[in-house]
Amino acid sequence: MIKGSSPWFGMSADVRAYRQDNDVPARYCRWIRKGVSSFTAIHPFAASMPMLDLGTFFAMPDERDPKDENPLHRLIENWIARHESTPEPTPATAPAIAFYLRRSSADPLYLSIGAQLDACASHAQSLGPEFEQERLLFVDRHRSGRTIVGREGLADMLAAARAGRFRILAVRSIDRLTRSATDAARLYEILYSYGVSIHVAGKGEVQLFEILMLALSAQRERERMLEATADGKRRAAQNGDMFGSWATYGYERVEGPDWQIDPEQRGVLHRCFMELHSGNTLSELCRGLNSEGIPTPGGRSWTTGRFFRRGWGLLDRPVLKGLLVWGIRSDKPIVLRRPDLAIVEADVFDSVNERFGATRRVHRPRTRTPFLLGLVRCACGARMTVVEDEGVGNVYCHVARLGGPCDRKKGLNFSVLARQVLNFFREEILDGERGPELEEIRRAEWRELVEEVDAERGRLAAEIGRIARELDTLSPDDAGKIDPSAIAACCEFELEHHRLAEKLTKLVAPPFRALAWEDAETDRAGILRMMERLPRISRSEEDLRVIGLVRSIVGGIELDIRKDGCRMRLWFGVPEAPSGFASCKLSAERSRERWFPDPPPGPMRYPEVVLGHHRRAEAGAFSLDDGDWAAVEPVFSDVPRLRAGGRLAAEAILFVGATGLGPKYLPECYAPYALNMKGTPGPDTMWRRAYPILKARHSPIVADIGPAAPTGKGPYLRRLAHPVPPLDDPDPWLGPTS
Repeated sequence: MIKGSSPWFGMSADVRAYRQDNDVPARYCRWIRKGVSSFTAIHPFAASMPMLDLGTFFAMPDERDPKDENPLHRLIENWIARHESTPEPTPATAPAIAFYLRRSSADPLYLSIGAQLDACASHAQSLGPEFEQERLLFVDRHRSGRTIVGREGLADMLAAARAGRFRILAVRSIDRLTRSATDAARLYEILYSYGVSIHVAGKGEVQLFEILMLALSAQRERERMLEATADGKRRAAQNGDMFGSWATYGYERVEGPDWQIDPEQRGVLHRCFMELHSGNTLSELCRGLNSEGIPTPGGRSWTTGRFFRRGWGLLDRPVLKGLLVWGIRSDKPIVLRRPDLAIVEADVFDSVNERFGATRRVHRPRTRTPFLLGLVRCACGARMTVVEDEGVGNVYCHVARLGGPCDRKKGLNFSVLARQVLNFFREEILDGERGPELEEIRRAEWRELVEEVDAERGRLAAEIGRIARELDTLSPDDAGKIDPSAIAACCEFELEHHRLAEKLTKLVAPPFRALAWEDAETDRAGILRMMERLPRISRSEEDLRVIGLVRSIVGGIELDIRKDGCRMRLWFGVPEAPSGFASCKLSAERSRERWFPDPPPGPMRYPEVVLGHHRRAEAGAFSLDDGDWAAVEPVFSDVPRLRAGGRLAAEAILFVGATGLGPKYLPECYAPYALNMKGTPGPDTMWRRAYPILKARHSPIVADIGPAAPTGKGPYLRRLAHPVPPLDDPDPWLGPTS
């Protein structure tokens, strides 16, 4: 029962009383009750909708006589008036019929697009001359009827039906519309609500129960074909025929569905197994292979990710030990013994895979997320990889690290690189004199890209049209004239049509994001605050806005890491632009180059962090109020050299402990107390004593940061200083999923 303004609506006693008092035919009352029940059946969520107005559902006028004691009278009268009146004619400009055509590469030739179009056109002629004026055509090529997801032609047809552009939908058969009974019922109800009827060519209009029966039959036929195909492949595999398989590294294809061992590649695989079995690591194996110039399957450098891929890598395929597995990722794989294809002994294969297999490896999440990851390349053209060295992320040339031809084996701290990129943005990109020149170069590149994309889209559209015409010419008059060669050609055309259509959909020029010069100072301040929090990056709104700004302008970063420093080249343009166009190629006009030496050790590699802590100290971030000083005063009173300094000496100790900076980095207000920190106990010991007291009192000094542990040789030398706390999010990015 639908919840509404009339909770008694639909009760047989009230309807019967109204019919007797007003002499209303019984069929009207039955129609009303049937309409409400069908509405609840079609929309199950209607029962849970609060206070659904039935007057709105039946289009009852807003005017209601307040003296009318029974609103059911007006409701039934309005419903009868609507259903006995003459419906409004369809506008003459709108076409009356639409054709929907679909074909997948697995369909027989007599269900091609041309054959479906001929059948639908013949059916339109049989309906009358008014259906021969203007027609709508919706086509889906290389699309399965198993689901309605991803079918652009079907989506366009439903949009046109919603707009009232046609009244009849003609299909060759119901399985062209869908091969799912559930989707058939859904499509029928949607089209019925739009006033569209479904016609099958040669049969006429079909109702819901007919559509369900035909769709269920098509669904069962599809399942039967899939089962027959899978059963045929399985029986072929059981008989020893590697149906549908292709030779991989270490083997070559011979006549018929069989393999034989490649002698040269067999030696490479046997060497890999022996080195790993003897105790070498994957990186050492890659360095040795790259140094000797042994070719890889793809012609590139050897990498650790090639060897183990859960049954698809170079060293974890069971065929290497004489076991050919058909359907290795299926529920019931078939194992065939082929000792003639064995390259290594079974015990060696099992031992190596137990040590290095994908199931044995544990992927540790990165402690920090470098926001420039994916943009950085080495000067040799290879990608850069991030390696965690004692909790610090460094980037290395992927080829040089594995012993390839690149000689740039030195790494660079990713946070140092981020600082250089952000500093470059502040000094040049957002500069009032240099920025507009670069902006005009980017805009000119974007205009050229738009012209090239439009030209390529026109070429693809013309090629798609040509293939469509070729497919339509491959339609025989009947199923008995199907030629096997024509079937093969039709399948190839369908695949090419699908590939070009997918490419045309993705080939879109991205919008141009211009720099807002009125926000330049705000962006410069945001970049500076972000540099103060290095090496960490927060999830604050300000940091995310800066990251979006950088990635919307920088298209690539090239690093030439040398012993005394690094040469960085930044390429600007439209980063989201599709590749392969002349306007997107790297050019000197839209690139900037900068050389920076190796950063100094210690906290001064991030000078903005040190200056940020100094500004916090000048603003009183480390000042003790009377309550905090009374709580920690006994800790400092036990040290004679600190007793003379009093509260300021204690604040200097807190500054050293909370920031991780040594005494030589004390701000000017605490500098006179640097000499008082020499001796025992040191500032680290004093900080560890005072920290729990301040933490228990919820002091703002320790609210956003924890105690700093010394990581260097001396008591005051620390590898990295604590970054300045962010504005609205104290948690750093701890991994890619954050």
